[in-house]
Amino acid sequence: MKNLLVLGLLLISSNVFASKFADIKTLSNSKLESARAEITALEFTSFADLKKVTALKAKGATPQLQREATMAQAMHQLCRFFDDGVAVGIETKNEAGSLAAMNTFASFSDLNPGDQEYETLLKAIKTANAEPGVEVYSGDASGNNTAGTVLGFYDTKTNEIAVFTNTNCGSDN
Repeated sequence: MKNLLVLGLLLISSNVFASKFADIKTLSNSKLESARAEITALEFTSFADLKKVTALKAKGATPQLQREATMAQAMHQLCRFFDDGVAVGIETKNEAGSLAAMNTFASFSDLNPGDQEYETLLKAIKTANAEPGVEVYSGDASGNNTAGTVLGFYDTKTNEIAVFTNTNCGSDN
């Protein structure tokens, strides 16, 4: 009986609806890897990470909604102060979607069209968004004394993701 109680507590305390990840060093898709490297090198990119989704278990009625929840889960891990959550959505696979992702991610910075970092970021997002099988996600995150914007790419062919944040991550500023 004691073993059943312990097993029950373990099941309740673990999130069986969370996707599982493995750390990776580079993305398999060379165009996506190039875009990732450019975004990671930008001064206003606070944190970045790469993951291989080894088990897609997120809540969602469709595979796309499960990938969206998985992206939010990975983005949440970028800053431990994102305890109010991450609100993220998929962008359309066209110019408008690339611009929407750009404007969301850059909204916590003073980037302007024509600035080198603005143009580099927009080019990288357009490159990712043009790739077949790649979904671009963007949104906002917040928590204790923390606010930020998030951006991510999900390669549905390889189940690899790249996530980025522009945040004050816990500072009082």
